[in-house]
Amino acid sequence: MHHGATSRADLAKQLQVSKPTISTNISELIEKGIVIEEGKGDNELGKKSILVNFNSCYRYVLGMDISKRRFKIALGDLRCNIRHTLDMAYNHPDDVDCGGVIETFLQEHKINKEHIGCIGIAYPGIIRNGEFPNILSEKKVNQIKLEKLTSATGEIFHSKCLIKNDINLAVIGERIKANLTEVDNLLYISVDVGVGAGLIIDGKLYEGDRKGAGEIGFTVPNIHIDGHYVNIEEVASKTGIFKIIRGDFNKIKDSLLYKLCHGHIDHLSMTVFQEALEGEDPYCVALIKKVAKYLGITIANITALLDIENVVIGGDILGLHESILPAINAVVGKLVPFHTAVNLAQIKDSSLIGAVEIAVEQTIEDILN
Repeated sequence: MHHGATSRADLAKQLQVSKPTISTNISELIEKGIVIEEGKGDNELGKKSILVNFNSCYRYVLGMDISKRRFKIALGDLRCNIRHTLDMAYNHPDDVDCGGVIETFLQEHKINKEHIGCIGIAYPGIIRNGEFPNILSEKKVNQIKLEKLTSATGEIFHSKCLIKNDINLAVIGERIKANLTEVDNLLYISVDVGVGAGLIIDGKLYEGDRKGAGEIGFTVPNIHIDGHYVNIEEVASKTGIFKIIRGDFNKIKDSLLYKLCHGHIDHLSMTVFQEALEGEDPYCVALIKKVAKYLGITIANITALLDIENVVIGGDILGLHESILPAINAVVGKLVPFHTAVNLAQIKDSSLIGAVEIAVEQTIEDILN
């Protein structure tokens, strides 16, 4: 499966079984469609051997992502190659007819629903034994979206449906597609509307005792003078940054940010904030330095505890200004006694890719069993 096309003779050598046994087994697998004949070998002597290979299109899988107010679908083959995708807005549970969208998607790409081996779903929250711990913002909206989606897939397919946290799937997707499979320990941090993390430890996804590993939005990198504890999500996420600006808005009337908003807080957006940053607005520059500092402290705490050398950061916040990543690395370098590499995520839609990957793993396991 992982070595590509090979001859029956080479398979017999690798598996240390007789050629007649290999030939019989291969014939059965070809008849079922699991294995296909694919070209001829380059042997110099005798008749050219016919090569056989795993049929990556024997079954397909679906990956779905309902995070960030989007509904994304990916059709993947059994080598985790993404064949087709769909991306649409999904702000409210009533915005999308999930079942209709999925069926139309399959019809457009001429895929029989019976050929879907498994479905992986990226969910922006925690799901544990079918229950949703009440600890996250937008919990009820996302829960309703998930319930509608799983209900729709249950009506359409007989396939298994696997649901995991979107950031946990992001670290899987990033590791696979960014050629980090040789890295046994990897920390993925998403800094966007919220702040979350995914952990690969000893080559495997770590989800914790209660499937809640990675909820670093609740970690506390700082404390106010008045004694109020402030978590990283309150000072480094989109939501947190906007809340800080709203609180300061009437105090920064001389700032470029205030001018770009035309004096109205309702005009505030990430685009406007980024424009003010690029204009070197002192207020915005100071704010983003704090964001980098707090993210650096959070990363240093995690990597020092777990001795993780490789860290990847994704999400929109890191794209705001080129100074953020160097500032984070500077803080981590000061606080962690070992070398720790903090880099930007390379893969778009890594949660969706991770959803495809877990569906592929489950489908292959079902085929082998």
